[in-house]
Amino acid sequence: MCMIPFYLFFGLFFVYLLESKIILSSLKKFIIIFLFLFILSPTTYLSISLLKKDKRTDFPGKEIARLVQARWDKNFINEISIVVGDEWLGGNLSYYIHSRPRWFKNLSPELKNLKLGGGVIYTGNADVLKSICPGVFGKIQLQGICMIGVR
Repeated sequence: MCMIPFYLFFGLFFVYLLESKIILSSLKKFIIIFLFLFILSPTTYLSISLLKKDKRTDFPGKEIARLVQARWDKNFINEISIVVGDEWLGGNLSYYIHSRPRWFKNLSPELKNLKLGGGVIYTGNADVLKSICPGVFGKIQLQGICMIGVR
């Protein structure tokens, strides 16, 4: 997805290489095919986006972060400084939570030496987190959320 801009000029490069072989009289057929594909692609994308609501672009990251932030504010007085978890839920929480906490994928050695000025949220398997969470436990969309902060 992020690499698409690097491929934008391949078409222009091929036109440059094949410039001598391009016949202007046959461009009408090319333009018709090009316009058909040019219209078909965004139309297909739009229809799939409107008809199917289980795509990653429909992930309610902002809403989940709002719920987690409300529960945090109800239970703790400090801000969230770290989110630990997968890049999807943990990354969305890190992006949308008010304090914009740092996101870590797992408990690496660098995280253990980090000086905490705020609270920590762990996301992951709900059954595992529920059994080991020393703070406030919650569950959102089959994911467990363990919140550890100052009361």
